[in-house]
Amino acid sequence: MARKTRTAQVLNIVKALAWVIIAVSLVKFAFFPAAQEEQTGDGMDPGGTFGQMTISVGRADITNTVSVTGTIQADEPVNARATLDGEVVRVYVKDGDTVAKGDALIQIRKEIPGETRQVTDKDGDVTMETGKPTFKYETVAAPGDGKVSTSVLVGQQFAIGDTVASVAPSTFSAVAALSADQMYRLQEAPSTATVTIKNGPAPFECTDVTLVSPTSKTQDTKNSGASENSAAASTDLKARCAIPSDQTVFAGLQVSLEMTTGSATDVLAVPVSAVEGRYQTGTVYLPTSDPANPEKRSVTLGLTDGKMVEVKEGLEEGEEILEFTPTATKDNQDDPYGSGDTGGGAMDGAADASDGTSAR
Repeated sequence: MARKTRTAQVLNIVKALAWVIIAVSLVKFAFFPAAQEEQTGDGMDPGGTFGQMTISVGRADITNTVSVTGTIQADEPVNARATLDGEVVRVYVKDGDTVAKGDALIQIRKEIPGETRQVTDKDGDVTMETGKPTFKYETVAAPGDGKVSTSVLVGQQFAIGDTVASVAPSTFSAVAALSADQMYRLQEAPSTATVTIKNGPAPFECTDVTLVSPTSKTQDTKNSGASENSAAASTDLKARCAIPSDQTVFAGLQVSLEMTTGSATDVLAVPVSAVEGRYQTGTVYLPTSDPANPEKRSVTLGLTDGKMVEVKEGLEEGEEILEFTPTATKDNQDDPYGSGDTGGGAMDGAADASDGTSAR
């Protein structure tokens, strides 16, 4: 019995010592952290400054190709207008007929009153006499090939410029909406573009590329481009090109329209992420001893493929610049033309010219 009591006392003492040790350890960890741990850390400071991310100005081959998606649309009807004030005396076609450009649609007659003159009879009496009227005729011709829509009747009166009929052509165009960025890249738009129709014929060329704006007439891209100050939405600006007559297409088909407007070989180039601005002029930043105040420099820009941009003036090969502008956000670090990665990829090869929207 005495032996069990002694064993119980020893166990109680051991338990008490264990609790004391635990309590002392907790107090030490809470109020007296080891100085050695502070001195033997790995030196990594998660809040430290790791310097400025820079790249060297190099050379690249750049092809400015804009790829957009759109649809096949039937070309709009063309109006035939009266070229003379007068009365319809003959109708050559009826509604729904198919005509060729130059075919006669209607004939208009204008009556010109005869001249009034004095007439003296044999008795010397003077009277006023009006001569017989004369008539002028004009034939209104079809402005293009297609199907006629008209409701003109013989005897109907028209003034110059009135619409007497419309001709719906059997031709189609590829039409695609453009963003403002893409309009800037199409300042020197080509006369042709490549059309790709999913599950359709092989890619083919369309002609007569034009830029269309709701606030202006259709612009011929051979002679003019989009306004530099354009800020319209993508649905307001469109590219249109004529589908060749030997291609079978249908209105409403989805298409990819690819337009290459120029290329440059072995030119100074930097990633678009390093430049503020995309058209004609821009700004880059050079590293300084004070990371918070990099040196600002203006540059003249040339072609871009959406990832790299040509630098015509303002930088020399080998100069170091910041890879990302100080004001860069996710929006302007991402490719502004929808091609994806804008990082400083290899500049010693041909840059990827696609915007990533082509179906080819």
